[in-house]
Amino acid sequence: MHIGLITACYKPVVNGVTRMVTLYKSYFEATGHKVSVFTLGCQTKTENEANIYRSPAIPLGSTGYHFALRYSENARRALSSVDIIHCHHLIMGLEFAHRYGRCPVVFTNHTRYDLYTCAYTRMPQRAADQLFKFIWPLMTSFCDVVVLPSESLSRVMGEFGVECPKVVINNGIDLARFRKTNKERIWQKLQIQDGAIPIIYVGRLSPEKNLDSLLKAFAIAVASVPDIVLILVGSGPLQGKLHRLAIRMGVDDKVRFCGSVPNESVPDYLAAAEMFVTASTTEVHPLAVIEAMAAGLPVVAIKSPGIVDLVKPGITGLLVENNAGALAESMVILGQDKHKRYLMGALAQQMSHNYDIKTTVEQTLVLYQNLIKSKSRKEGLRSRRRMTDLSRRLLHQSVSKG
Repeated sequence: MHIGLITACYKPVVNGVTRMVTLYKSYFEATGHKVSVFTLGCQTKTENEANIYRSPAIPLGSTGYHFALRYSENARRALSSVDIIHCHHLIMGLEFAHRYGRCPVVFTNHTRYDLYTCAYTRMPQRAADQLFKFIWPLMTSFCDVVVLPSESLSRVMGEFGVECPKVVINNGIDLARFRKTNKERIWQKLQIQDGAIPIIYVGRLSPEKNLDSLLKAFAIAVASVPDIVLILVGSGPLQGKLHRLAIRMGVDDKVRFCGSVPNESVPDYLAAAEMFVTASTTEVHPLAVIEAMAAGLPVVAIKSPGIVDLVKPGITGLLVENNAGALAESMVILGQDKHKRYLMGALAQQMSHNYDIKTTVEQTLVLYQNLIKSKSRKEGLRSRRRMTDLSRRLLHQSVSKG
């Protein structure tokens, strides 16, 4: 089978979508399938992978994402030869698949676009909801199946009016990476003293992650548990602001800003911690939480879609309402109880086995095969272009009215 993966960004960009696409590609190829990746941006000097089709585009700041009016002729030609298309981006990706693909199209919704829109613009949540009640149903009508990484996201898609056939296939990780780790190397590198209780966050330092609240919660918790240390693994536009906030709250000596680290080092950083914490309410089925569970860490998080699919309250972690005080209280509860941390972490590690990337890949390949068997070759390009041009006009009208 020749599989086409369409993604808005690819290596060396570090985010959850890139990691899932990379895992898919690796495991598909390991099972004997040919994989072509279609993305935007310039080829990097160190890129030596075959079948990576990059189309020229304008970078959108330091986000790793790009804007382009069209994909290259080389990419368009290559896409028309694949047996199945799996799109990992809503608007440009699905339009590209719909316009030039000649085979079934699968779309995985990795992102809460409604919530991200509010985090990065001044658009009120109500307006964003109305916008995506139009965009999500329209764009997903261009594919044959929508894959949703969690049950809670499936419910959200229903609320936004998505009528395309939906299937839940959980995100997965390579569990083998967490079997052998080096905690001591990280403690030494970060100058963590004996007796400390490290708390870790792994992810982008960006507006949608609610990191102000996390840092404020940590500052509150320190008063009750002076031995806790916060490790922030990741980079992003808020790094400077968060560092200044830590200084202002008097906890800068207890916060370790690690920046981006190689993906292969993440298991070592997680092994160096006693618990994982996140204040994000914009998750779909976060790989960072699954990896924390695989590392044997209890999870402290905000009760919200995506998170509730992974964390079992009182069993594998603690879920609280979205405020710094409640988050701090959970940090204190686990910070003061080593036995509870160990017990919850062990159960979390056991539950992480449900999210093996091998299972994700197997389920996805079955979906591909069933679609290829049941779907005839699609209509010609001329008809498809008319449909896409119509979608552009409708989308423009919707944005203009908003």
